[in-house]
Amino acid sequence: MRDIIDVRGASGAVYRFNLLREGRPLSPMGGNFLYAREAGERYEVVHVGECQNLLTGARALWNEAVRDHGATHLFTRLNITERVRAQEHADIVEAVRPPMNPASAEAGAA
Repeated sequence: MRDIIDVRGASGAVYRFNLLREGRPLSPMGGNFLYAREAGERYEVVHVGECQNLLTGARALWNEAVRDHGATHLFTRLNITERVRAQEHADIVEAVRPPMNPASAEAGAA
């Protein structure tokens, strides 16, 4: 599987994420992150998140993602600008509709 994935948002913009390799520390910088599981030759995104500190925020729901959705990989994208992080997060969630994101659950119920 790949160490880098590109995720297309609803706007058509493409966002590049890097795989967090075992033994490597997460950055204390702000950014977006994805929890994903392998689905054949590709990854299926189960959660999209954004936080001011990837070191403390990117693993907040990891155990739930593994247990309930079979997550196997964590991908990150550094992005220190809070407004831009939030826009990218919303764009990706709208396009991908990951099962762990509240907006996707609401959209699925509508």
